[in-house]
Amino acid sequence: MAVATVVTVLEVLGPRTGPPRDDPSATIAVAGLVLALAQGVPIAWRRSAPETVLSVVTSAFVAQALLLEPVPPYGAWVALGSLALRRDSRTTAAAVAGVLAGVLAGYLGGVGRTDEWVVPSLVTVAVAVTAQLVRERRARIAAVAENAAVQERLRIARDLHDLLGHSLGGIAVQSSTGRLALDSDRPEVARDALARIEEASRSSLAEVRTVLGALRDVDSPGLDSLDDLVRRAGGEDLAVRLDRRGELDAVPDAVGEVAYRVVQEALTNARRHASPCRVTVTLDGSVGTLSLEVVDDGAGSSIGGMALRGGHGIAGMRERVEALGGTLEAGPATGAGWRVRAVLPTTGGRARR
Repeated sequence: MAVATVVTVLEVLGPRTGPPRDDPSATIAVAGLVLALAQGVPIAWRRSAPETVLSVVTSAFVAQALLLEPVPPYGAWVALGSLALRRDSRTTAAAVAGVLAGVLAGYLGGVGRTDEWVVPSLVTVAVAVTAQLVRERRARIAAVAENAAVQERLRIARDLHDLLGHSLGGIAVQSSTGRLALDSDRPEVARDALARIEEASRSSLAEVRTVLGALRDVDSPGLDSLDDLVRRAGGEDLAVRLDRRGELDAVPDAVGEVAYRVVQEALTNARRHASPCRVTVTLDGSVGTLSLEVVDDGAGSSIGGMALRGGHGIAGMRERVEALGGTLEAGPATGAGWRVRAVLPTTGGRARR
């Protein structure tokens, strides 16, 4: 409404082009005022009906220019710019041709001088080109934002996959252990299994809140959470040992989180496909890189184990690692078992102890 008001005022009071007509009649003066209003008031609807508004405003400009001395087509320029922001280049080109035809008819028919239409015509083309450039820039920004949203959804999906796969796998194994312990009249083993189930459930709920609260800047797990992860993953069927080497104090947050998720997924796979087994998790920090290796001595080197471990878990680990410029290898270990090795660059980022 504010833009429509400004355009209306300019059309009524704006500078005229060419010599004024000699004492126009009252009817022509009133008609000129109505046509000036017709170039400004419809601008209020330029977003909902850009083609209609542009047609009405341009026609009113031509009629006013033929009746009285023409005013620059402010309304047509605003309507054209609004249309160019919302339509493709072909529609915009047709609209520009229509406005240029109107400008030419108005100035040549109303003023009778061939030089008066040049500047308005150049402004018309400039308005359309500028609006189209703005439209393309907005489209690029929207595409980047949409891609960022898709990547964020994929990241959250990977986090939930890693978290729930790890925790539910552990709960299932401990539940089976507790049931078998009760059947064999070993209440202390069943009690220990239930305690582990309770601890894993509470920890998983906390991590789910962390994943879903990522946009609220809640801290994500990193290298400092690996001790707790190894402790929760361990049990009668999975003996896990964590070995830390080198300098790990300056590992950035993003690298620490990816390392945590890789270990989490590797332990989940070991529990699913190789237990009972022993697993060794090795972290080695050097200048510029973090090396991570998870090796189990279970049945992962068999053809069945290889097939089972080739699912979405390894693909998710590889996506995470490669997103940071690292590399990941997963395959049979020397002898028996399965080996996952990731190398991550640690340059840049905020350190997490």
